[in-house]
Amino acid sequence: MTRPRPLRTLDEVVQTLRSGSACSVLVEGEEQASDAWILKSILLDTLGEEVTFHGRDGRERLLSELPGFLQQFPNDRIFAILDRDFLEDGLVERGYAPNYPGHLFVWRRFTIENYLLEPAGVAEAIEEFYMHQPERISEALRSAETVEQFLLGWCRRLAPQVAGSWVISDLNREARGRGLSVEARRYFEDLTQRDSAWVLAELIRHYDGWRMAHPDLFNEGAVKARFEDRLNRVSAKAQTLSGAHQVVSGKVIMKALYAELPEGPKPGKEYVRNRLVRLASKQVPEDIRILVEERIIPRWRRMRSGGLTGT
Repeated sequence: MTRPRPLRTLDEVVQTLRSGSACSVLVEGEEQASDAWILKSILLDTLGEEVTFHGRDGRERLLSELPGFLQQFPNDRIFAILDRDFLEDGLVERGYAPNYPGHLFVWRRFTIENYLLEPAGVAEAIEEFYMHQPERISEALRSAETVEQFLLGWCRRLAPQVAGSWVISDLNREARGRGLSVEARRYFEDLTQRDSAWVLAELIRHYDGWRMAHPDLFNEGAVKARFEDRLNRVSAKAQTLSGAHQVVSGKVIMKALYAELPEGPKPGKEYVRNRLVRLASKQVPEDIRILVEERIIPRWRRMRSGGLTGT
């Protein structure tokens, strides 16, 4: 499989739109437009060159560019799909409705990588990696059933950190809404097991400088109450793997999976990801199929058949 290509420039995106040769879909795509490459690879056998995904190096850049694209290229010529992150169900689900008229959609899972982590696909990939030395495979990765329990176990272990990241996401959004310039702490994304007390202490310490000016957001009681609520919600989601995929980053789960591979010679991280992408392409994940094949592409086809191409 080919490697992700560098980020497309705005001019390249505009050129594709003006040609009308393919449906253009903006995605977040940090790390050399990897989201775009993953989606293109998964859908290559079903859509071929009919759709082009443009990685925009993150959510903020995508959201800042989309209005200008829609103004310049109306009539269903461009669409965008965001990672779910910590968006609520209502904002996510509206894009899956058949009559949704908008151009901005959201994955049901936290990131695009979450769609690569189906237990059956992971088990099949690992069996292939160690087909000549199956005895090296750990008990946790020997079957789809054990892989599911392994992934779910990690999601539950990470619950305090996920809840902490959710609090950060909430506070960043609310601070921006009030016009506050609050330094954002990075999400908790390491594999070190952290308990709830440690994560809460880190949050309180980080936001301490703003607690006097904005106590309703940043004082210890407000931060604690928000954290406990988010932890309860994460724990409820993590009762099933499908629920966990909505709140736990696939990028982090992928790190845990790679760390579980046997010691000694093992496939590179990129090779593991590529193989999981190829396996996902054999049976396109339902959310990807619905949003791209059933919602976006039919609208673009109707636009194109009506002669509403480039400016």
